[in-house]
Amino acid sequence: MIVALTKKIFFGRFQRPWRWPESVPKDDWERVRFSNRGGAQLAAVFGVARGNPIGATVLAHPMGLAAKGFWLKQGHATILRDAGFHVLAFDFNGFGESESSDFDFPGDVVAAGEYLRSRTTPLPVSVAGCSFGAGYALCALANEAHPFRAAVLESAWPSLPFYWHPYKIPYFFLRASQFVYPRFERELRPELAATRIQHKPRLLLIHGEADTITPPFVGDDLRKAIGNRASVDVWTVPGADHNLALRAQTTEYVKRVTTFLSDRPT
Repeated sequence: MIVALTKKIFFGRFQRPWRWPESVPKDDWERVRFSNRGGAQLAAVFGVARGNPIGATVLAHPMGLAAKGFWLKQGHATILRDAGFHVLAFDFNGFGESESSDFDFPGDVVAAGEYLRSRTTPLPVSVAGCSFGAGYALCALANEAHPFRAAVLESAWPSLPFYWHPYKIPYFFLRASQFVYPRFERELRPELAATRIQHKPRLLLIHGEADTITPPFVGDDLRKAIGNRASVDVWTVPGADHNLALRAQTTEYVKRVTTFLSDRPT
């Protein structure tokens, strides 16, 4: 009951029936489900690589009604499939078509990675996230069980209070929780997870030059926090707003992201 009420405070406006994005064909996507660590069934769509597969990528969506549809509608999923990657775009628990269980969103990312790895072994598995998804993907990299060799994280945020500061009620709840139950916020803090990254993955941090929600300095701060725990590149995208690097610099985005994910670790 407490979890459900708390989620209502943060995500109530997104708790509506999910719809397949208009203008996106359904025929070449497989609808799948898998369980997270809390036992909830997470909904996803799986698309096979076009041509010779070179890898597999989990897509962790930003906060919004579109959920996993963000990747289909904006074109990221098609770009990755055309470049030779199997793709799994999933809904975090409580979003889209997924059941709700808890606030272990990093665990959802790990569960998605484990599912994708089980279907695509021995191909290398990576993760790409935007905003909400980017922050929790970064937290997932601190989990010993994560399967990701590389991550592309766009508009990642450093902490929940930083992200929710413009929203009075959620922000007040978060600040109160830091005193009542500090472990809750610490376990969901990307800047802290950055100091605990496991298995030395390669990271590409993307921030829009015009982003006022997670400005470019956030990427620089996260890189410093990561230190030598991972190989990190930071790309500040000219003219890009929050989550819109692909739209702002399409050709360069496709080149950088697909090249980055194609480089296999030695």
